[in-house]
Amino acid sequence: MKFSIQEILKSYRAGDTNPREHIGTIRTRISNSDNTGVWIHLLDDTELEPYFTNLESVDPSALPLFGIPFAIKDNLDLAGVPTTAACPEYCYIPEQSACVVQKLIDAGAIPVGKTNLDQFAT
Repeated sequence: MKFSIQEILKSYRAGDTNPREHIGTIRTRISNSDNTGVWIHLLDDTELEPYFTNLESVDPSALPLFGIPFAIKDNLDLAGVPTTAACPEYCYIPEQSACVVQKLIDAGAIPVGKTNLDQFAT
């Protein structure tokens, strides 16, 4: 499967795959890669489940980013997931997502995880 937004949406709309399967493929690729310094936190099955469940009753054409995976730099908040800004001592768990993250989720996108950055994004 190709990984452009257009190709992913086309595949969903044709019924060739669904967000759960597609994100599973992405998670497998991540786990098989040797880029261990890229990810600070990958969402696990329990953290991903609400996103999958929310989309199961939605027509793939109804949301502009239906099932599109995205990564979040770890200086932006995702509700319920640790934010560290690459400094473990700074870690906190936000109650709500950053505005831009929430807008992506509201448009149907699915967060895969939090990515590394220069400490405190300096």
